[in-house]
Amino acid sequence: MTIPAIVVAAVLAAAVTGSGVATLTRQPMIVETIAAVGFPLRLLWLLGALKLLAAAGLCAGILLWPPLALAAAAGLVGYFAAAVWFHLRAGRRDLLAPGLYLAVSVAAAVLIA
Repeated sequence: MTIPAIVVAAVLAAAVTGSGVATLTRQPMIVETIAAVGFPLRLLWLLGALKLLAAAGLCAGILLWPPLALAAAAGLVGYFAAAVWFHLRAGRRDLLAPGLYLAVSVAAAVLIA
């Protein structure tokens, strides 16, 4: 992996780890957003787990096997594309957070590939 790929993947892993922990600990801002976009709150744990698994995949891919980092980044592209879709479907225009995560996920995937 190139240095830019490693840097972007590491930044993404750190950001997604923070978001995953915030999701699993049911931080009020996360819960409010998830409820507002119409995603079932009973599955909130799954969203947090997916983020943490993707962060682990990015880290393991950086250190051990780059195809794993690519798979994790691609999974995050799908995750955050769905997040943007849920926001738009709910009529919400606060797309900065999911849009930024999506952009960084795409950048990581392109740089790793």
